[in-house]
Amino acid sequence: MPKRKKILFIVNPTAGTRTHKFEETLITKWLDHDRFSYEMHVTRHAGDGTTTIQKRIDEFDGFIAVGGDGTVNEVFKGVLDSKKWFGVIPSGSGNGLARTLNIPMNIEAAFQTLNKGKVRAIDYVKINDDSFVNVAGIGFDAKVAHKFKNLKVRGLKSYAKVTLQEFGKSKDRPVKISFKGKTIKEKAMMVSFANSTQFGNNAFIAPKAELDDGKVNIVVLKKFQWLDVPFLVWQLFSKSIHQSRLQKEYAVKKATIESKKGIYLHIDGEARAKVNKVKLKVVRKGVKVIA
Repeated sequence: MPKRKKILFIVNPTAGTRTHKFEETLITKWLDHDRFSYEMHVTRHAGDGTTTIQKRIDEFDGFIAVGGDGTVNEVFKGVLDSKKWFGVIPSGSGNGLARTLNIPMNIEAAFQTLNKGKVRAIDYVKINDDSFVNVAGIGFDAKVAHKFKNLKVRGLKSYAKVTLQEFGKSKDRPVKISFKGKTIKEKAMMVSFANSTQFGNNAFIAPKAELDDGKVNIVVLKKFQWLDVPFLVWQLFSKSIHQSRLQKEYAVKKATIESKKGIYLHIDGEARAKVNKVKLKVVRKGVKVIA
């Protein structure tokens, strides 16, 4: 019998909207104990997942994020520059990377995917002095992320409410996008940097993006009016936003995006400080994931 792989579950106790907290009994019930042995760590504050993994990197074969894309970001950054892999049991608000990896939202089914999963290499993106594996961005959606992080009640309804509140205040900002020796000037309501296809909740900002193609898709969305909203929402959820007259997209290996005024930034859905410049560089197949 092959030797069991030892894994550490990194559990975010505040992720998502689930009525019941993730309990260790779920691991004992649904994990394949013939394939894996495990320990569990419940995070105490932002960044705790990354720090814990880095301290214990040599003790485990893999690390499993139990949470949303913010938790996934912490776990994936913990395994960078190692030969270790990460996985996901989705329990966040959007679960964009998990959905892109075809990991079910049902926890029992997600465990079955983990039990049968194969390890493969995917890209990640360096962004200034940070990294992301799903989607980052500047502008409108980043401002929404800043507002969303302070809400007591999270989930799709809360996110939609904040989005509508901020929409009326939004406007186009001039940005410069430089790649392959050329600079493109755009006016954008938001600019997304997509390593995978979607924000989460099956809202596809970059349907053509691939996790292992060595490129990040820069998606520019221009300011739209209230009358545009229903059709844009339909395009997001029908994987056709790339056909919109308000959208432009560039698939690049590296790029620099600049704004004269400070602009909101989010990384894998988590709010960051305002920036004037974003530097992107894809690390092709630089991290391993099980799915």
